[in-house]
Amino acid sequence: MTTIEALSKPPHGVAADQQLKTLIYVADEKPVIAVVRGDDQLNEAKLQTATGAQALRPARPEEIFKWMGAHPGSLGAVGVKNIDRVLVDQRLTGQSGMVTGANRDGFHLRNVSVNRDLRATAADLRTVNAGEGCPRCGKPLSVGKALEVGHIFKLGTRYSETMGARVLNEGGREVPIVMGSYGIGIERILAGAVELHHDQDGIRFPMSIAPFHLALLPLQMQDAAVRNAAEKIYRDLQEAGVEVLLDDRDERAGVKFKDADLIGLPLRIAVGKKGLAEGKVEWKPRGAQEVELVALGEIVARAQAAVGARP
Repeated sequence: MTTIEALSKPPHGVAADQQLKTLIYVADEKPVIAVVRGDDQLNEAKLQTATGAQALRPARPEEIFKWMGAHPGSLGAVGVKNIDRVLVDQRLTGQSGMVTGANRDGFHLRNVSVNRDLRATAADLRTVNAGEGCPRCGKPLSVGKALEVGHIFKLGTRYSETMGARVLNEGGREVPIVMGSYGIGIERILAGAVELHHDQDGIRFPMSIAPFHLALLPLQMQDAAVRNAAEKIYRDLQEAGVEVLLDDRDERAGVKFKDADLIGLPLRIAVGKKGLAEGKVEWKPRGAQEVELVALGEIVARAQAAVGARP
C-alpha cells in the first residue's frame, strides 16, 4: 500500500487518523522530515517558519530515495539515519498505536509511539479544517479564501553577507546585518476591495480608499446654465476638501450614469436642467436605490459630512 486511502481499506483497515504521513523537504539545501497525521495536510508556510529556512521546497524523488532508501508511500521517521532534522505536528505528541512507512517499499510499521519511536521536535505544521475548535475560544472555525495584502520575510544575513553590509556589535566586532522584508501590496488591497465591494453595475469603493470622493455629472454639457452650475459646484467642493471627478464629456445622461457606476465612486451628484430650475441637484450614494433632490446651497456641507472633510 502506498497511499493513506489504500491503507485505510480492507484488509488492513487503518483509519487515516491512525496513520503518520511523512514528507521530505529541503530547507536551505538541507533535508528535513515533516510528519503530520494521515488525515491532515501539511502547511508549507508553517513548516518554513518552524525550520527558520529562507528557502523551502519539496525534495525530488531521487533525493528522497537517496536519503530514505524508499519511495514516497513507504516513508517513515522511525530509525532515520541520513536526515538529522525531524519535525512532527504538535497534535501527534503522545500518540501511540500509529502506522507509518518502514522506509522499505511496500512495507509499514504498526504500533508506533510518536514519543518513543520518533526522534523529533514538535511544531505546529498542519492546516486547520473548517469546524475545528478555535485554539483560543473553542468555537468552530470557518475557513475561506483570502488575499495576502502584506507580509514579513526574515532574510537573515543571506543578502547582507553578499553585499558586505556590516555593522559593529556591542563588542566592536563587524557582523553582517540581519535583514527583514516588510511589504504591503497596494494593488492587492485595491483588488481585495473591488472583490468585496461590487455589484452587477461595477465597483463600489469604500470612502477610505476611493480615488475620488464624488462623481459630478453635468447631464447637458451644451446647456450653459447646467455647465456653469456644475463648474461652480466643482470649485466649491474642491475648496471644501472634497475630491471630485467632473465628467465634462458631451455624452448622453445614460452613458454618464453607467460609467459612474462602473468606476464606483462613493457619491454621485447629477446636475440637470429640470432640477436646476428648482435650484436642486440629484444626490445619490453608490448602491442606493433612490435619488434624492438636494438644494444647491446644501451640497457642500452635505458632501463634507459624508466624506469627513473639515469645513
